[in-house]
Amino acid sequence: MITCDDELVETCRKLLKRSAWRIQYKTRIQQIRECNQLYDNQFYDNSFENMIISELFVDELLETLPWEKCRYIIKKTVIDGIPEQEVAKELHMTQQGVSKWKRKGLEILKEYLITSLKP
Repeated sequence: MITCDDELVETCRKLLKRSAWRIQYKTRIQQIRECNQLYDNQFYDNSFENMIISELFVDELLETLPWEKCRYIIKKTVIDGIPEQEVAKELHMTQQGVSKWKRKGLEILKEYLITSLKP
């Protein structure tokens, strides 16, 4: 048999649980918002800085290639993602010629990176 006191205790227990859940939920939402703001600001700063460093590094690497045409082909095909056929039309050469220049340049860059990373 449920008494009036038992009902009152159960009602109070439910209210307390609901209040505690709301407080926890609000706290979690606030933490998520604060963390997202910190992360967004940090991510933006880092990504911008990393982007600039990456571009400078790539430009520096491309300067190690002895031929301007090779630099141009690698920049267009590898970095900008333009198809070899379009670059070939632009330079008035065959797609196979662009492919050979690209392969030659990438081999030189690979060798340069391997030798520069050795202690």
